[in-house]
Amino acid sequence: MKNRWLKQMFAFTITIGSLCTGFSHVSASSVSFDDINSYWAKKQIVNLANERVVSGIDEDTFAPNKPLTRAQFTVMLAKILKENLRTSGSAAEVGKYFSDVSFSAFYADELVRLRKANIIDDRGAFHGDRQITREEMAHYLVKGYTYLYAQDLSSFVTSHEIPFKDAQQIASRYMKDVMIADKINLIFGRSNGDFNPKSSLTRGEAASVMYRFGQIVPYKEKDKRSGQFADKYDAYYKNGQLYITFTYDINGAGFDGQILVITRSGTQLKINVEQIKLDNSSSGNVFKQMRTITVHEAGVSKVIVIMNGKQTASFNV
Repeated sequence: MKNRWLKQMFAFTITIGSLCTGFSHVSASSVSFDDINSYWAKKQIVNLANERVVSGIDEDTFAPNKPLTRAQFTVMLAKILKENLRTSGSAAEVGKYFSDVSFSAFYADELVRLRKANIIDDRGAFHGDRQITREEMAHYLVKGYTYLYAQDLSSFVTSHEIPFKDAQQIASRYMKDVMIADKINLIFGRSNGDFNPKSSLTRGEAASVMYRFGQIVPYKEKDKRSGQFADKYDAYYKNGQLYITFTYDINGAGFDGQILVITRSGTQLKINVEQIKLDNSSSGNVFKQMRTITVHEAGVSKVIVIMNGKQTASFNV
């Protein structure tokens, strides 16, 4: 995480139909639910279902508008972290941390591991059967980010402005987390401009935020990496898809850029950069992140990174 080759912060938004942003490592067409054909987060749900991070309520039904429980969210969060959740523990230990969770609960093992990582920071009762609220979701995602990168993001948030019309309804203990999650594009408001912090998170919304969170979970598959510059960035094919992994840190909050993916035939595919809205960054306080994107394009020979009008990296596949 100490690399200095890429000096500007970016997240990836794919603008070409042949590309898809994400961490999915298998074909997105292998899972199908009858009730998500017109749902706004269909792609995210299918990708996570292929990754076995989410599942339907039966073989053909996902129920995207059904509320998610805190127990179900716990399992999803542990699964998305994969091997990056380095704490050990078992369901038998759950009684040490929570008074209302049995060792036989389906989520007890994941809850113990997340509690030991301080991602789940509740004390006493956990209330796993209760529906998780949107502000609680933001809190746990930011805690997960802090765990992954060992970095307190509160130092990057100096503004107290939140772009949601109902910001005053956010509980004080979650206010900073909602601001951070918004600034690093983990969460969005609903269509009416509200965040609805006390509302239950739906299964479809959970898939959307987990998909975004999964993009910034470091992807480590050393047997597939080219080894060329694997400590800084890498690109390799797996299952017919090109995986591009970047590790970077940021000395400034403002940026504008593109990723160019060049095929052997000379075709250039452009991946636009999505802004991250940090308030503060300096040489002594550097924001760090790793990101993996997937490119559904055969014959790619080179990847070029352009930030603020200047080429900052170029490497062969």
